[in-house]
Amino acid sequence: MISRRLISGLLLSLIAALWIAGCQSPEAQAQKLFAERKYQEVINKYPDSQVARRARAMMAEDLLEAGKYQEVIEKYPDTRAALLAHEEKARSLFNEKKFDELIAQFPNSPLANDAKNILAENLYNQGRFDELVAQYPKTPKGKEVLEARAKAEFDAAKKMKGDKQIQALEAIMRQYVETAAYKEAANLLREVRKK
Repeated sequence: MISRRLISGLLLSLIAALWIAGCQSPEAQAQKLFAERKYQEVINKYPDSQVARRARAMMAEDLLEAGKYQEVIEKYPDTRAALLAHEEKARSLFNEKKFDELIAQFPNSPLANDAKNILAENLYNQGRFDELVAQYPKTPKGKEVLEARAKAEFDAAKKMKGDKQIQALEAIMRQYVETAAYKEAANLLREVRKK
């Protein structure tokens, strides 16, 4: 038989252990649940704690790894995983050649710039220059077309005289601000007005 002393000692130890476990701080309890990967329980019991924020981030990471990008974006929009989910969605649209959709949904993505360059290149190759400069003026092809048009108009304006020349130079300065012809037109306009 087990002695009374041994039973009393075991009971006291058990009571002390339970008491200590029950007296853990909420932060310590949350940490314990977090370590056990019980993220939803952490969020439910300690919603405003730092551990709950980490648990939300971990849940978002798990969804990201599972390829559930839209769910990450909707449920955990303020996490690093949501940013990565946006990038993955943009990459997917790019790979599927859904460039217009990519530009509309993720206008600030670096892939949106790549998509614009591809669309501009397509318009250039099709000879649709008006559409190109209207939609993608800041792309390399857009700038190339604007420069060529500005130069052609400037060359024509140099051959003009009087008010007609002044009007042509002013039009170049309005339409082609970020071109080399803009500066040339401004200089020539100054000279013409001095005369």
